Amino acid sequence: MSAILGRLPWRRSLQAIERRFAFTCASNIVAASLVLAMAGGCLSLWLGQDANWDLRNYHLYNGYAALQGRLSLDLAPAQMQSYFSPVLDVFHYLLMTVLPGPVAGFVLGVLHGLLFVPVAGIAWQVLQGRAERAWLAPLLAVAGLCTGTVLAGFGNTMADNTTALFVLGSVWLVLRGQSQGKAGTGVWLGAGTLIGIAVALKLTNAIYAVGLAAAVLVAVRGWGQRLRALLLVTLAALAVAALVTGWWYWQLWQMHGNPLLPQFNAVFQSNMAALVGISDTRWLPRNPGEHLVWPLLFTFNPKRVSEISLLQGGWALLYVSGFVLLCRRLLRGRRAAQFGPVLVTLLVFFLVSYVLWQFTFSIHRYLSALELLVPLLLWCACVQLMPGVRGMRMAGWALLGCALVSLVGRADWRHESWANVAFEVQQPQMAEPADSVVLLVGGEPQAWRVPLLPAAARYASVASNFPESEGYRQHLVAMLAERSQHFALIPGSQDEVATRFLRLNAKVQRIGLDREAGCGKLQWLARHLKGLRADVQQRQGHCMLVPRAGAERSAQEIAAAEREAAQARLAPYGLMLQPDSCVGLASRIGTAGYPYQWCRLQVLR
Repeated sequence: MSAILGRLPWRRSLQAIERRFAFTCASNIVAASLVLAMAGGCLSLWLGQDANWDLRNYHLYNGYAALQGRLSLDLAPAQMQSYFSPVLDVFHYLLMTVLPGPVAGFVLGVLHGLLFVPVAGIAWQVLQGRAERAWLAPLLAVAGLCTGTVLAGFGNTMADNTTALFVLGSVWLVLRGQSQGKAGTGVWLGAGTLIGIAVALKLTNAIYAVGLAAAVLVAVRGWGQRLRALLLVTLAALAVAALVTGWWYWQLWQMHGNPLLPQFNAVFQSNMAALVGISDTRWLPRNPGEHLVWPLLFTFNPKRVSEISLLQGGWALLYVSGFVLLCRRLLRGRRAAQFGPVLVTLLVFFLVSYVLWQFTFSIHRYLSALELLVPLLLWCACVQLMPGVRGMRMAGWALLGCALVSLVGRADWRHESWANVAFEVQQPQMAEPADSVVLLVGGEPQAWRVPLLPAAARYASVASNFPESEGYRQHLVAMLAERSQHFALIPGSQDEVATRFLRLNAKVQRIGLDREAGCGKLQWLARHLKGLRADVQQRQGHCMLVPRAGAERSAQEIAAAEREAAQARLAPYGLMLQPDSCVGLASRIGTAGYPYQWCRLQVLR
């Protein structure tokens, strides 16, 4: 490391860290892994209680429903996502309802911090033969953790980080077997088991299963051995996936005739959903030109592939450096520098998985497993372009810049301040739950409240993102006819503008701008940040952002607007809210309020 650091002022401190955490012995590897796991837990605590849209919609409900056997009782209260495999959500539900909120968050953060282990393991195999790999492998793994998608997923239940553990674990096994030259049956069964778990827990990981299959074909010599390895990986993956989540898909097949309900219903043709294929095409490239330069486009315009801006610079740098290397290869032919066989295998996995992602999803957070590897591949590209110490220094500065972009511009999917009890719902008036049906109206995520409401009632969604069919509506009518008490659950009077400014002012306090005399810096930000739509006021000696005039609505106006929208959605079902029956009730995630309205329903004859 000394040649790389030169005369940097912090050289001695970095050398001390190298002595303790470089992969020179087993104790250092364990120490580095534990430190990064604990750092992940601390980061999760700093972020706060997870409150992402998917959690509020289906992660909490699906785990509860699977444990309570509610598949035949409820009707898609968590919208179309009600029928996603609930295996991982059982873990999330138990974690967040059994343990105190901060403890559950810390555990989830530790789990995500452990991503350091497979990334460092992969780097160790790729860097085989290089004198600097003892300190470089852990450093590149840390850089992988400091990327946009990974940082945004820390401590949350979206599962992209969680399942990346299994994806990258399978890749590490393949690379390790290849580098040691003795990949036997155990290696292929182990890799298949891990990728099978990843796909079982989250179906979008199927792209990585295909990438792994391609990598296996490259890692093994001789077509007989290749086909044997591929067969073992495939059989192990299928067997494990069937064991982990096959029971769920079988239930859906038996009950509704579509194991992936409502997805692919144009193929399965269940009468419970419209005969359509469901895919979110908003994020896909729009023409061949965009396909060719997609990493550049979503680097400079991250909202092309995500609802939030997950800032990073690694994809653009990797794309450009890869293009330069390809041109050099075409011009120089055999005289160009050669990649090692382990790196070639990793590149095959990476490229096949990426291309499938770009053509199938193009949703940024599904790239977590690959984005963890971007710093490693960028380092390899830099030292190929400029061998020696200069290349390594160039790579180091590039990785540092990318990490700073992601850390400074970090975004997340929503967190709230901690409370010991993570979720709480004020109970509505429901005298006879066993004779009641509750309709969750509209597309807002509301099903997280169901586990905290009376279990004897039945819950269903209407006018949601579920592609309803005539069979769905008939099932709903039968539910309502079976029970005499009907209620509607609709969003309450939460003032999104006020909530947004609470979060903004918390960030202002965190970086110390609230204590500046005259509030000059905050006023500059309010004037120049596009989309902020804020003014600055000084209250009790503190600078605060406040909404500009006309941006606020009263709680009563918001609640009335929600009731009006709900009534419009209920009318096609022959239902209406009973006049003056709606009451506002409190619920919370962490310490943040998520009020809702509880209304009686009237069936129109």
